[in-house]
Amino acid sequence: MKEQKGITLIALVITIIVLLILAGVSIAMLTGQNGILTKASGAEEKSTVGEIDEAIKLACDEILANKNDPTYTGEYKKIDSANFEERITANNSNIGKNAKIKITVSPATSDPDATKGTDTVAVDYEGKSGTTYRWIITDKGYITKTTI
Repeated sequence: MKEQKGITLIALVITIIVLLILAGVSIAMLTGQNGILTKASGAEEKSTVGEIDEAIKLACDEILANKNDPTYTGEYKKIDSANFEERITANNSNIGKNAKIKITVSPATSDPDATKGTDTVAVDYEGKSGTTYRWIITDKGYITKTTI
């Protein structure tokens, strides 16, 4: 009799079982509480908060640099809501154009620097996780970041 070559039914079943186990583990790693998708979403929000934080600092620095520059001949603009919002979006085009990112600049309700009598501006950003981040900026350029 001729010897037949090929895959046995047992080998095929074992291969299918191994593939099912690998698929189950992969799906769990992808969608679980500590899964890749969950971590990526959290990283996106942290990145956006970092972008906004940098844009706020840059806007403060630009405004305050003009105030302290003796050669600056233009009109000194203090840190107020209109001027600040314009500078934040100019410094980072992703913040102003990305529909997922919304920044509201308004006069602050709480002034951490109240003893010095300075004006303040609040910048709020609500992340996808539902957390609202608030930056309070005084006219002197002091920045306080909190989560609400």
